[in-house]
Amino acid sequence: MGNFDATAPVIIGVGEASRKTIAGEWPAPRDLAGAAIKIALADTGQAQAVSAAIDTIAAIRTFEDSGVSLGTGSPDNAPEAFGAAGGVTAKRLIYADVGGQSPQATLNELAGDIRRGTCEMAVLVAAEATGTAKRARKAGVTLDWSLPSDTPFDNRLSSFPILSRTEIRHGVISMPLAYSMIENARRMALGLNADAYAREMAALWSAFSAKAETRAHAQFPGFRSPEALQSDDNANYPLTDIYRRWHVAQDAVDLGGAVILTSAGKARELGVPQDKWVWLAGAAEAAEPPLSERAIIHRSAALDFAIPAALDQAGLSATELGPVDIYSCFPCAVFAAVDSMQDAGRALGDYTLTGGLSFFGGPGNGYAVYNIAAMVDALRRDGSKPALVTANGGVMSKQAVGIYTAAQPAIAWSGDVAKGYAPTPRALDDAPQGKARVRSFVRSAGKDGFGPATLLLETEGGARAMAVIDCPVDVDLGNVVVAVTPGEKRHIATLIG
Repeated sequence: MGNFDATAPVIIGVGEASRKTIAGEWPAPRDLAGAAIKIALADTGQAQAVSAAIDTIAAIRTFEDSGVSLGTGSPDNAPEAFGAAGGVTAKRLIYADVGGQSPQATLNELAGDIRRGTCEMAVLVAAEATGTAKRARKAGVTLDWSLPSDTPFDNRLSSFPILSRTEIRHGVISMPLAYSMIENARRMALGLNADAYAREMAALWSAFSAKAETRAHAQFPGFRSPEALQSDDNANYPLTDIYRRWHVAQDAVDLGGAVILTSAGKARELGVPQDKWVWLAGAAEAAEPPLSERAIIHRSAALDFAIPAALDQAGLSATELGPVDIYSCFPCAVFAAVDSMQDAGRALGDYTLTGGLSFFGGPGNGYAVYNIAAMVDALRRDGSKPALVTANGGVMSKQAVGIYTAAQPAIAWSGDVAKGYAPTPRALDDAPQGKARVRSFVRSAGKDGFGPATLLLETEGGARAMAVIDCPVDVDLGNVVVAVTPGEKRHIATLIG
């Protein structure tokens, strides 16, 4: 590379920690975060100089502060507390928004600040101790992870709608239920029956489980065969008509992760070895309305924009990529990227570097910190091809994508994130009457079997609507025509004929 790009953002250190590697029976998130920061500092090879240069600490919002409380409390100022546990302080403190897109989106922002010269050195940190909190609750142990602070910080908490009121009213009250609707829509679009689609999901997740064996901090390692993933063994009970326990993100984890980034010029000045640098070459983000209002429900239009847009910034095609990690909270989140990338030569196991959120673990909003760390490890081992990571929030609602290289990119990243996607929401008919066709559906599963199905419909007039139907479990509702009667709380559908 001819001209050295001194203002280009580079990752210079990564660190991971887990209950496997830190002392204490009941680690708090700040203990895990602090350990990860210290490892990331050591990873730079210039820990003292890098620590002194940090001017920004960006922490990923914990589940405890995202409306999913286990009663442990949390620090008043998480970025300050996480940084202090790692021995670092900074004038600028950011607490990121809710959503699994946050790590990559925040890195994109910090990298842009570095390119523009408004940030010199930043640490991105995430930590969850949900596993410890659940163990403590089961053991009757009270944990108090609160920590007072009056230090001001940039506390970001948006009101972005993840589930609409109509979806919640009709029983879509959890992520497994919402993602099952996407999964069933994709199955219907492919023309597959339930058994055939279950085999597709099992093949993908089996390949992912094999990758979890390669990561030291994987929380649920162990190869699972496609047959095991379709059986009741190992507490693999049904959650919905399409998902079993091991299809979904497992949040009972104890994980901390950190990423340190700066400019190439600052890294050189501090003597960080160049073989540790990983460069950002492209970045894109996109957001969708609630699922029931999307024009396309069987894939991700947001990813269809964001992946090509990030690749275009880097001057690359999907087939030129080496390491890839797709956010993998549920199978359809991975299939959406597979469909977008159109890389027929890539093996299923090559869509993850960690094993995904079912097997590496699903640490709340923070998973993408760990797929970034795994990507850095991969590029340092073999930097002959660029890497891609995706980060996903909500019901495939918010997407953030990064393209990375082990050497200075041929096309310098400008510092601007591609954000040109503008969805056109479909209006919902909130008083549907008459015939409608089922475009997707989901049945919840419990100890007493399956409940009524929630339907996503298209009326004869072409509008979207939702309803609930009580019918035999063995009825495949895909593309079935039903009669709908509006209700004050829920609309009711019945089978025709």
